[in-house]
Amino acid sequence: MPPRGEAGRDRLSALPDDLLHRILRPLDARQVARDLSLLSRRWRRVWASSPFVTFSQSSARSERFGNNLLLLRDPVDLHALSIDSLDRGNFFFQHRWLRHALSRGLRVLELTLRSSSPFQVPDCLFACATLEEISLSSKITEVLAPNSEVSLPRLKKLHLENVCIVPSAMEKLNSGWPALEDLNLSRCLLDLGSFKVSSETVKSLSITDCTYGEIHVFAPSTTSLKIKVSSIVHLSAMPSLVSAWVYVCDYAAGYLAPYASDLVAALCNAQRLELFRFDLILQDVMQKSAATEGLSFSNLESLYVGEWLVTDFYNALAFFTQCAPNLAALALDQWKLYQRFNWSLPSHMSGEKKPITDGKVRLLSTLPKNIEKLWIRLSKGDDVEEFRQMRSLLKEKTKPREMEVVWF
Repeated sequence: MPPRGEAGRDRLSALPDDLLHRILRPLDARQVARDLSLLSRRWRRVWASSPFVTFSQSSARSERFGNNLLLLRDPVDLHALSIDSLDRGNFFFQHRWLRHALSRGLRVLELTLRSSSPFQVPDCLFACATLEEISLSSKITEVLAPNSEVSLPRLKKLHLENVCIVPSAMEKLNSGWPALEDLNLSRCLLDLGSFKVSSETVKSLSITDCTYGEIHVFAPSTTSLKIKVSSIVHLSAMPSLVSAWVYVCDYAAGYLAPYASDLVAALCNAQRLELFRFDLILQDVMQKSAATEGLSFSNLESLYVGEWLVTDFYNALAFFTQCAPNLAALALDQWKLYQRFNWSLPSHMSGEKKPITDGKVRLLSTLPKNIEKLWIRLSKGDDVEEFRQMRSLLKEKTKPREMEVVWF
């Protein structure tokens, strides 16, 4: 029970301004400035001193409201600006808001572009000395093509979705983000020739669902990697790598074959790996003795293998686990592979089933000695008898300590 007299107390209004600003940050600017101002005298000017401004779809349409809000604010820096833009007719004054914010010490910018027309990000965005984070998501492909040199000395985070980055822009970005730590490119149109990402400071790198011809990545400080391989990918050594997520598209294996060993070698320092259709690459690597010499995943503790096929899979898995003597947790999952093809694999992928006739359990022989956790999810049509035998055999062993086989 609260003390007598405390039940009706407005504790929220008693909070300091900086804490109130953080609580109100996700709310639309119109709601903060108009609706909350009616609560009490304490709330009338909270919006004016807030370093965060969020224009949702409704408030982002009103030029008068946005102009007044930005001009009547207290003389404090604007740390974060979020604009959800829907109509092409609003671009002119939204550009003005953006330029105003960039001149007020802006640190965080979030742009969500829902129009069917290009927004054309102004060049001043690429020469802001205070920006630390940029997130830009577009309904149609927004072209990034700065006319001048890029100078973003404090930029640490850059997230782009459905953006076209022309070659000249990427060259300017590589040299203009000396402090970048987090780069995320999703559904982006990259150079169909040779696209280069070069940064000695990037720690988190994600390139997924992008269109490209060839990618070269030099990011030696990367600790977290996520990449969807749809064409040729060159990864330089990543000695600090901790975790990686790699998806190999079916049609990429042919393009990647000559460079597969370099991709595998770049992952060798990881402690945790999530690999999808990776057997397509390992088959090529195994055929090159020079590429496999000295290959070691000695730091690897956890391995998740998704969308794998039983056909010709065991040799690739055995090769991989032999290079990972400290592997403690292994997960093999077919679910998404069958889900992608509506639960029925094409004939070229399913291959000819080879039932066990010698009584040997092939997967059991590929498991490392230190395995502690084993989780398998597979189709009932794929070597069910083997996995039943394996489960029976493993029950008699002390390792793995945890094991589960799930059929669907």
